[in-house]
Amino acid sequence: MMSPMQIIISQWLTSLKHYLLMCLLLSSPDRLPGSPYPIALTGLSYFLLGLLLVEPQRSYGLISAQILLELGMLGLIAYCGLALKQLLARFQQTFSALLGINVIITLVTIPAYRLIASNGSIDGNMLLYVTLIILLWKLAVLSLIFKRAFEISTNLSAMIAFCYFVLFQFSVYWLSP
Repeated sequence: MMSPMQIIISQWLTSLKHYLLMCLLLSSPDRLPGSPYPIALTGLSYFLLGLLLVEPQRSYGLISAQILLELGMLGLIAYCGLALKQLLARFQQTFSALLGINVIITLVTIPAYRLIASNGSIDGNMLLYVTLIILLWKLAVLSLIFKRAFEISTNLSAMIAFCYFVLFQFSVYWLSP
């Protein structure tokens, strides 16, 4: 018999596996545990991951505010989309998926950018290509999650993902000092 802590850790490890698979477009939110504990652990890990982004131009407070804004917007989109489709029972799994893929993509993005910057002179074209690839990857994964969670077409889910991205970028730009 597993202890409650072992159950929580097991659920989180299962969630991490499916976050990774979703980032590879091989899983969907319905495979995640419907428990708040993996969400809490993933959220904590996302905020801790934000510590790696601290630099002179960006304080941890600013990074935390951007993470909260991102999670708030994703939570609102998930809630509204699921409420319109009368599928609110899927909210925890959908929000967990949206949070988890951000953790995985950020875990890949940070070393990729640092590798480019470590070459001495930052190649603008290489930075642009890597940024474009990561952006398209994130939009594809977000679209997949919206498509499967809301049970909508690929085109509509892609439009929702793109609109979210544009709105988030404008919000971050507007809030940045």
